[in-house]
Amino acid sequence: MPRPTIADVARRAGVSKSTVSRVLSGNVEYMRPDTKARVEQAIAELGYRPSHLARSLTSKRTYTAALLVSDVGNPFYPEVIHGVEDVALSHGYDIYLCNTNYDVSRGLNSIRSLIDRQVDGILIMSSSMTDEWLEELVQHSIPTVVLDWVLTNPPPTVGIIGVDYRPGIQAAVEHLLALGHRRFAHVSGPLHLPTALARRDAFLHALAAHGINPSQVAIIEGNFRVDGGRAAMDELLSLPQMPTAVFTGNDMMAMGLVRASRARGLQVPRDISVVGLDDIWLVADMEPPLTTVALPRYEIGQMAMRMLLDLLKRPPASPYQQVETRLVCRQSTAAPPAA
Repeated sequence: MPRPTIADVARRAGVSKSTVSRVLSGNVEYMRPDTKARVEQAIAELGYRPSHLARSLTSKRTYTAALLVSDVGNPFYPEVIHGVEDVALSHGYDIYLCNTNYDVSRGLNSIRSLIDRQVDGILIMSSSMTDEWLEELVQHSIPTVVLDWVLTNPPPTVGIIGVDYRPGIQAAVEHLLALGHRRFAHVSGPLHLPTALARRDAFLHALAAHGINPSQVAIIEGNFRVDGGRAAMDELLSLPQMPTAVFTGNDMMAMGLVRASRARGLQVPRDISVVGLDDIWLVADMEPPLTTVALPRYEIGQMAMRMLLDLLKRPPASPYQQVETRLVCRQSTAAPPAA
């Protein structure tokens, strides 16, 4: 049986081929509801599937986009990916997933390969991103959306989703202070990364606002991975005075810190309180369940893909959108131990 064509759908629905094309592309704002319904019924009855090749030749698009992430093994990303895919698929887009593994060169090579594949747009959610990545994409006029990146005057092909860390981190600081903590440490991500600096600075500013001198806070540079949290525990134990509360730059390092504490005979939160950031699904079931600053990961994925689709049509009125963080209290924080 021959594959049904757009002409077959048009005949079945009693409309023109251009009308069928408008329904397929979602351009139905001024179309009568009964006309749209007839076309959709004809598509279903015939089992019509549009040809991506023909669609690409007509629209000059490939209906593919790419998502670059830092570490596909990081539990932060599955919900982001689901959010991206749900919006992409509803608009007829396929998604390439690229894992940079925190490697700048690997990420740049992925971008160049994606440009060669003529993807319509790229989403970058990798903390190891550099300005060189963006320069390459802007040079080739590839619409791009980046997460949590500082850019003063983004070009018209670039959209930015910012993360406001202040509400969640401020709530975490107030929570720890209310418990009685006064000696703090922070395990950051790599401090050459803007996202690691933003999280550190939000923590220090929140402490300073409550009279805690930032110079008295131990800052240990980690790597956003579990082993970074484990290594940080050794540095904390070597300090002249052990902090009673630690805020980590992400949940993965918090998990490593909690495991290392247990291995060294310390109990969380009896001996030390730990707060993470991200609220990945694993931390609600760890022992003890982790207090953390939550990011709306699924919504971030949806927002990023919608912004990319808007960029494909026209430069947005504003190149910025923002999501906020919030505190999720669990059992990894308690009053500090007695002196």
